[in-house]
Amino acid sequence: MPFPSSGKAFASSSCELPDITRDWLHDTVWKTRYRTAFGGDGLGVHPSVTSFTMHEEAHVQAGKLVRDLHDLGQAYGYAGVPRAYQWTGLAGAKVCKPGYHRYGAALDFTRFDWGPDCFVDTAVHGRARRYLRRRYLAVIAMCRKHFGTVLHLHHDPDGSHWNHIHVDRGRKAVAADWDYQTDTTIIQWAARDLAGITDMAIDGDFGPQTEEGFKALRDAFRTGDVDPAASSANFRIWLDLIGRHGMADKDAGEYRADTRAKAAGRDE
Repeated sequence: MPFPSSGKAFASSSCELPDITRDWLHDTVWKTRYRTAFGGDGLGVHPSVTSFTMHEEAHVQAGKLVRDLHDLGQAYGYAGVPRAYQWTGLAGAKVCKPGYHRYGAALDFTRFDWGPDCFVDTAVHGRARRYLRRRYLAVIAMCRKHFGTVLHLHHDPDGSHWNHIHVDRGRKAVAADWDYQTDTTIIQWAARDLAGITDMAIDGDFGPQTEEGFKALRDAFRTGDVDPAASSANFRIWLDLIGRHGMADKDAGEYRADTRAKAAGRDE
């Protein structure tokens, strides 16, 4: 039974949709851990493996995300070293409160871990040194492949997402929409940290500066007429390119759209 996709359905205050409880995503070796606190360095503390309850479809989509992150680490590992995915940090999934969490159709990610020297902590790395911001951006791009809504420190409508990434399936992984802040912020972030447009505002407004950033990325990626707004398949090509560059800490243009042999780009 799929979870609701209409606004009317989410007007309900009940939390009765089917769900499952797991302590892993995609494969039983890739465990989930609950963030219990923050350390003195601001990084989240995830002391032990924890089970989370969520809608089965959300679990499947999150598993695809983790699978793609593993592929990225193996093919485009930081400093040229293959990185095997280890575990995922979460702040929550199914919670009886307004919104998609009520139905187990949303997850709040806090850490993505390929080992002690290669991870993304969502409370710190979005505003850290560029190579860490790039890795965080790679995670955002992979999230968008499998979830329609991705909220983070640069797309934070209520001021609560500075320390976690919220994803939900209220909107599926469709073609890019430049009137949609989830999509526009990804392009702006990539233009700033991959294409070198350091004064790029990451504000979700696809204005003249963002248009120039988009063109710079298109030229660097050599995507030609692969318009990310034309189809979900085209957008995934762009998201994969952003993910590869971000994970490997490379400037836009290091990899091209026809890089298939090591692509992490599986479909939805």
